[in-house]
Amino acid sequence: MVLTRGIRRVQVNTWALLGVAIVWVAVNLRWIIVYRRGQILEIDEAGYIGMALNDHYAAVRDGVLGWIQAVEAPGIQAPVTPALTSLQFFVTGTSVVAAFIVPMLAGLAIVLLTHAVANRVAGRPFAWFATALVATLPGVIVDARAYHFGAPAAAVTLAAVYFLIRSEGLTKTKSTIAFGAFVGLMPLTRTMIIAFVPALVLAAFLQAVFGPDRKKSLTRFGIAAVVAAAVAAIWLIPNGAQVYRYLTGFGYGPQSAEYGTEAGIFNPAAWAYRLRLLTLEQYLPHVLFICAGLVVAIFVAIRKLKGGQAKETIKAMVASPLFPPAVLVAEGVMAFVTSKTNGNGFTLPLVPSMTLVALWGLYRVHGRLRKALPVVVAVISVVALVPQLDLRAPTARLWEAELPLFGRVIVTDGRGAPQKFAGVGLETDVPEPVSAEDAKQWIVAADWAAQQIVDRHAIRGVTAFGFRDLIFNTNTVQLAVLRKLGYGVAAPQIRPVEAGNTRPDYERWLTRYQDSISGDASAACLLFTATGLNNEFVPKVDPSEMAAAATATGFSPVATHALPNGRLVTLWHRPQPACVPS
Repeated sequence: MVLTRGIRRVQVNTWALLGVAIVWVAVNLRWIIVYRRGQILEIDEAGYIGMALNDHYAAVRDGVLGWIQAVEAPGIQAPVTPALTSLQFFVTGTSVVAAFIVPMLAGLAIVLLTHAVANRVAGRPFAWFATALVATLPGVIVDARAYHFGAPAAAVTLAAVYFLIRSEGLTKTKSTIAFGAFVGLMPLTRTMIIAFVPALVLAAFLQAVFGPDRKKSLTRFGIAAVVAAAVAAIWLIPNGAQVYRYLTGFGYGPQSAEYGTEAGIFNPAAWAYRLRLLTLEQYLPHVLFICAGLVVAIFVAIRKLKGGQAKETIKAMVASPLFPPAVLVAEGVMAFVTSKTNGNGFTLPLVPSMTLVALWGLYRVHGRLRKALPVVVAVISVVALVPQLDLRAPTARLWEAELPLFGRVIVTDGRGAPQKFAGVGLETDVPEPVSAEDAKQWIVAADWAAQQIVDRHAIRGVTAFGFRDLIFNTNTVQLAVLRKLGYGVAAPQIRPVEAGNTRPDYERWLTRYQDSISGDASAACLLFTATGLNNEFVPKVDPSEMAAAATATGFSPVATHALPNGRLVTLWHRPQPACVPS
């Protein structure tokens, strides 16, 4: 009888989880179809979809070997998401809307893995609280509707956590090997989460050392390490040097100044800055819950240490299913606070684990608080989810609050990536999608630029971008080129922090400066410049000084095109052997 009841509970739980998954996918798929079809792409989305198209067209032309060569081609961007999308294109076609399937399914994986991990941490009721919180996390929803690497990176990281927990202190070989494989996939899904790999390696090592059969567990740990290294080596060996320069430059080097100035574990301003960034991605209700819960979790852990024999308590903590996500949160937060950089979804691989640890703290601190948790979780989930249901609903409008130390923070916001980027510099919080006419004009502008590159034979040379518009840029034009030719062209874009931001710096960039990451503008035969500063990344390029530098370095204007935001793009030509038809 007891066994039958247990089986029924499992079946009910499985069907309930399946229902949640179907509803979650339906809500987000509808949003993508309604609000992303025919819409603009921001710079990262265009670049990543371009990678997927490049891999896909390589497979079409040259089969499996061509696909492998394209995926393994030298670069700094992690290959897993574009590679998966390139294969998916054979089934769905290469439309922009189809590209969002992989991030959306990665978001679903985050929700399901959260339930699985939480169930092992503290049982089914706890798992449902965690599932509700993570399924309604704004960062999870927004990244599932955008072509970024945040959701896939978070899914792979959480999968590594899950299999480490499932290995039960590295006592189960298959789960341990799976753990190693997902750790190896982490940097291949997003390069920046290399910073989180040491946390999971440390958690696994400590669980092996403190386990009941240390020798066998350490042997399995070694096997997992070999598997992780072998998986990561597939891409990191040919690209490791470039990735290292990229991560150190943008994470800790001179390029990191473009993102902020505050860093350091003992710098209060750095902690305040990171908390504000977390709030910008996950919004205030969830962040308040997470911060309160993490503080309480630390208190509960200290109380446990004081309440029993320290050695035995530490061993029990290390063996706990909560230990891997807790170590990931601790090390990941330190990695962020010591770096200046930020980007789309950088906190996302940590947030599910942060939510689990925070929820555990509130779940364990007191019985009365545990009874109140269903109401608290329900309120936070509803407040976060409702604005995300439809852009045209009144609740989708941006709601901000002013907080001491942090300034303005987001309470709720129904906008997705295209609405946020299209509104930069326009001082608007209207969540409406970009008008169909404006969206079409952005696509027309990119097609015009791509056709200029093809017509002027720049496919054999270099086309430089002397400005950094959020919507019309090297990535959006490259995407249009890929659709025309089936392959990309060399298209470096000015980076003022690295190359300098004065007219002499611009002239040096166009004549002598060599940039191994985005290409060599000194070899450019075509150059795009633009008037005005609307939608321009900070630090902004000076339009008149860039035009003067173009004239001084041998370029002549040959064509112009107006953008929907009022900027006028000028195409310049400079005689170069690569631009002459062969």
